[in-house]
Amino acid sequence: MRFKILTLLLLSSCCYYAGTGSLSSRFQTVSIPYVKDDRDGVLTRELIKAFATRSTLEVVNCAGDLTLNVEIINVDEENIGFRYDRNKKGRFIHEVIPVETRLKVVACVSLVEAVSGNFIVQPIYIEATYDFDHDYTSPMNAVNIFSLGQLTDYDEAYDAALKPLYLKLAQKICDYVNDVW
Repeated sequence: MRFKILTLLLLSSCCYYAGTGSLSSRFQTVSIPYVKDDRDGVLTRELIKAFATRSTLEVVNCAGDLTLNVEIINVDEENIGFRYDRNKKGRFIHEVIPVETRLKVVACVSLVEAVSGNFIVQPIYIEATYDFDHDYTSPMNAVNIFSLGQLTDYDEAYDAALKPLYLKLAQKICDYVNDVW
């Protein structure tokens, strides 16, 4: 009898309550609508793949038990690697040019119960970064090629870096939802 009373006191004092079960027993499916401001659909595709392979939730096109809402808030870039530029004869000049950039993406993420509209996961900001190398300028009519992971043209390198950046973000979002789960 003493054990039952002690257990009851401990459980009630620590805010433990008997509930209706874990979230994973109440919800089995998730819908992932198009990510707001995902211009090429890369993040949306990576989120669907991440949840299909890393989560216990089944991804469905529509009418899921839950809806994952994601909005890209900001994609920012910062130059993090530099080198001295060269003149036409190949000699160094006193101008420093960027040759490595860090991309940072911030997304607002929430998980909503589809029927009631209640938040399962309150809106939260999740960010990811990705570093890539590039040439600052490329000669006219140069062919963009991969050489030890580098692209010769900044614009091509930027576009190529978005896929692994969004992959990292999708995995972070999936891991966060699974941890809250």
